[in-house]
Amino acid sequence: MFDRPKRDRLLMLTPIMPSDRGNGLAMRAGFFLDAYLRRFEVDLVVAPVAGIKEPSPFVQSRVRRVEILKADHPDSHFALLSSTGDPITRLDAFRRYGRPSLTAFVRPARRSLEAWAGNVRYDAVHISRLYLAELATPWVGKDRDGTRLVLDCDENDALVYRRLAAMERRRQNPIAAAWADAEAEAFGRFAAEWLRKFHVIFAASSKEAKSLSTFGIRTLVVPNVVSEFPAKPRRRPRRPYTILFVGTLGYAPNADAVIWFASRVWRRLERALRYRVRLVIVGSNPPPAIARLGWQRGIEVTGAVADIARYYRDADLAIAPLRAGGGTRIKVIEAAAHGVPLVTTMFGAEGTTFQPGVDMIMANDEVNFLRACLLLLRNGSLAGRLRERARSKAKRDYSPTYWRARVAQVVACRGGRCDSKGG
Repeated sequence: MFDRPKRDRLLMLTPIMPSDRGNGLAMRAGFFLDAYLRRFEVDLVVAPVAGIKEPSPFVQSRVRRVEILKADHPDSHFALLSSTGDPITRLDAFRRYGRPSLTAFVRPARRSLEAWAGNVRYDAVHISRLYLAELATPWVGKDRDGTRLVLDCDENDALVYRRLAAMERRRQNPIAAAWADAEAEAFGRFAAEWLRKFHVIFAASSKEAKSLSTFGIRTLVVPNVVSEFPAKPRRRPRRPYTILFVGTLGYAPNADAVIWFASRVWRRLERALRYRVRLVIVGSNPPPAIARLGWQRGIEVTGAVADIARYYRDADLAIAPLRAGGGTRIKVIEAAAHGVPLVTTMFGAEGTTFQPGVDMIMANDEVNFLRACLLLLRNGSLAGRLRERARSKAKRDYSPTYWRARVAQVVACRGGRCDSKGG
């Protein structure tokens, strides 16, 4: 028997436990983990900024070893400003702090990471999300050792926070808007300092890559992907109709989208369909305002679910009425993959290859969103054409096979000139 050739080693640092389902951030980390298995033995370190979760069989079967760092206590400066009672004083202190708030939970974990990694030599270090960038400090400047530093920004955080600020101003929350503006400024400074220290930068869409180019770095596009393309039986007209929203509800743009739809569109849609319609809201961590929607007639709020495919099978229409955010929305790609027609806003479709009127319907105000929902529920032939085109495009553009190979190729490249086109 021949010994298997020894693979290179890669250290992967993420803010959430990677997964093949559920949370979009976890799914993106899970995709990268799968991609790296082609070329590397992987050590995984989770700095649980996005919540603590024990390693699943999905993770355990893919990594050499795994560690969960303690990231539940911020650095002393941020802890002090957070304890300030007056919101104006707290905001002023945060502006003086000058760093993104999420980084406050990362800095205390650096020493634990260095002790855990020890003297292991890694051929590559992958960081998921900009706010974890400082965890790469032990390997910055180690070019002579051949360690490639990889950063998956996913999105331009500064741009996302500017959009969140605009969203909060629309909701007449001036303090929250000012805080988001301060986060945007802090992320801008942080990006300018850290992006240049990495050899490879990834983003989830060409639009995000272009916005990150303002920092003077070249960014490669690796979109969000979906691995499930279940067979879809031909739909038969039925009553009541089922409208589906999927998303992590602890994420402010998702919560805003649900509340906007429920308050501006839902009741008018019910009346137009003579109450033969129901709204199903699927996602973890629903805030109280969304949990209370489940008390209303025709609305179900499920919380986190183990099998999202069941909800797509039962859906006649998927909605993504987002008014802020960044990156690409896995919920939009998932709806296409499951063969469910979609109504979304400009923000929902942003960064994807789906085209309005070809693969889905785009509507940005309440009147047009209502009309679009009614059109797709009542016009089965149009809904069928859109969902089949979207499904075909999802298979072509968002199937993981090509992108896994692409990531492995770029990150494993050493010496000489790597092919770094976004693909």
